[in-house]
Amino acid sequence: MASELKTPDLESQDGMAKLARTIKDKILIDEPVKENELVDQLERAAIEIDELLGSSLGPKGMNKIIVNPVGDIFVTSDGKVILKEMDVLHPIVTTLKKLAESMDKACGDGTKTAVIFASNLIKNAIQLIRAGIHPTTVIEGYELALQKAYEMLQYSIKQAGEEDVRTTIMCSATGKGVERYQAEAITEVVLKVVRHLSEKQDGRIDLNRNVKILKKKGGPEIVAIEGLIMDENPAREDMPKSFQNPAVLIINYDLKIKSGYLNPQHNLKMDSVQTALLYEERKKEMCREIAQKIIDSGANVLFCEGDIDPYIETLLRDNDMLAFKKLKAKDLDKLAEATGTTLKVFQDEILPYDLGTADSIKVERRNGENFVFIAVKEKAIATILIWEPVKYGLDKVEEAIDDALNNAAFLMKNREIVNGGGAIEFELAHMIRLFAATQTGKKQLAIQAYAEALEKIPTILARNMGMNAIDAMAQMRNSYSRGVEARIDLSRKVTDKGPKVYDSATVKKLAIIAGTETARNVLRIDEIVPKR
Repeated sequence: MASELKTPDLESQDGMAKLARTIKDKILIDEPVKENELVDQLERAAIEIDELLGSSLGPKGMNKIIVNPVGDIFVTSDGKVILKEMDVLHPIVTTLKKLAESMDKACGDGTKTAVIFASNLIKNAIQLIRAGIHPTTVIEGYELALQKAYEMLQYSIKQAGEEDVRTTIMCSATGKGVERYQAEAITEVVLKVVRHLSEKQDGRIDLNRNVKILKKKGGPEIVAIEGLIMDENPAREDMPKSFQNPAVLIINYDLKIKSGYLNPQHNLKMDSVQTALLYEERKKEMCREIAQKIIDSGANVLFCEGDIDPYIETLLRDNDMLAFKKLKAKDLDKLAEATGTTLKVFQDEILPYDLGTADSIKVERRNGENFVFIAVKEKAIATILIWEPVKYGLDKVEEAIDDALNNAAFLMKNREIVNGGGAIEFELAHMIRLFAATQTGKKQLAIQAYAEALEKIPTILARNMGMNAIDAMAQMRNSYSRGVEARIDLSRKVTDKGPKVYDSATVKKLAIIAGTETARNVLRIDEIVPKR
């Protein structure tokens, strides 16, 4: 028999062709890129990223509306969010995205500074390459400039006192564009949380593991407790709402009687009222056994991942117990750690050491919604609850809290700070220009280009404040020539007066080092080869 010829699935082929075209459109590269075209590609990518993030830098930076491929809308000025949600796969853009990711992972702040700095290093290097300077010479100049920048940064570091720590944390929150009263509230909350964690962990702070942030519409208000806050309702409204030093039982199982337990052979027919009554009575008997087992354990509060039978809820209520059901697994994991217990499978025997403890557990109604406050002062865990009237406000405050937490955590370990408001970048740029004058050959030009990239940070800050950037830089130079440490201030002036502005020295070090390393890696590229 002759074999049948299979007709190609044209629709499938069209779909794959469209997918391939879509990916190529995102990558923006069809053919191998080298020589002069590569230089153009590098410059174009660096300029676009610099312009994209530059307008969002600082407390007066603009927001971006980002619509991702699945239709989610983000209104944000956060560098890592902007880059993460960009639907572009260009290799240079992807490299800068990875820089933002590494900065966020390492210190949770400084993403925009690092990426803008790296972009300007690349742009300035391209100008030198076009002038005939070899990329290797540019890289060597950048490495010399980095060494000098790090050395001068060490001289500019100050040890933060208590008030300086507060100022630095407040500056990091203000950098996200929140109002001053919000930044003050965030500072107090963050200091409370980080000091608690530092005390309980001997200075070792794991923010991802030990801090929960809960966002709700309402308020506005920010609350923090040493323990957990959960947005859950009691299993019954008439259950007790408050306990001091309660015993806590956590079960990751349904507390419901399924028909398979009562009628495993499926030979019981509901053909009479008597049979139905017997069935219900047996069901109640099994519920009483479950409830009694929980009551006998000595627990005051039950947290259940699954559902709870209404009759069991009633029996627990009658014995003055508080119960919660259908809880999120990630909340139960944090709760188990906070109360010093583990999740229990109900079929197991419940022993005294299966119970956790807390200082207090209470249910409160805030802004029309129930919240469970679980205080555990001896454990390294904390929760920050944010209320804001609109979602955008919630996201903005969360971003400010995230940056403030990370800066506070660094300052608990290392109290090194530097002048903020673009002052440290301008100072380093000034020193590197003086250093460049001591060098000879083409490396001198690369060192000067490095200084220009650093100075771009205060230049952008001034522009975003609504100032004339050229006038602002001239005033900064005049101030430094007189030995005055001036900065770009929220008052839209170049000044050394008013409240001090500080940044974490650790974050600045990482931003400069990571930005330089990224630019150096990009400048080593001599060809882009798309995979076929």
